[in-house]
Amino acid sequence: MNNSYLALLGLAKRASLLALGDEASRTAISAKSAKLLLISADASERTKETFAYLAENAEVLYIEISESREELGNALGKRPLSVVAICDVGMAAAVAKKLAEVNAGAREHLPALLLRAEKSNARRKKSAARKRATKK
Repeated sequence: MNNSYLALLGLAKRASLLALGDEASRTAISAKSAKLLLISADASERTKETFAYLAENAEVLYIEISESREELGNALGKRPLSVVAICDVGMAAAVAKKLAEVNAGAREHLPALLLRAEKSNARRKKSAARKRATKK
């Protein structure tokens, strides 16, 4: 088990940046807040196919991880979880970066997530600069 990315998921959970489980992940995808889906290795084929389809249609990146439903749920202090959606692009990029060390799917998606995170940070800085300029 790669504890470094699971530790980041724990931080994301405490910061309310995760949608845990099938229904919450579906809601995050439809609300366009999901940035990255993690699907457990032992999720049912139907779950994998459904979330792969939903993610592709919503242009959300998804990665099948090597951890089981039990391991993923235990790492987050919850019941067994097949699907977790990360709803912050910076956190999604950080998790993918740690996961890329052991997962080919994460290595494949990492450049796209890093680019999205960079664009998001640029927009945030621009917005903050605009707010400071209007206060003067």
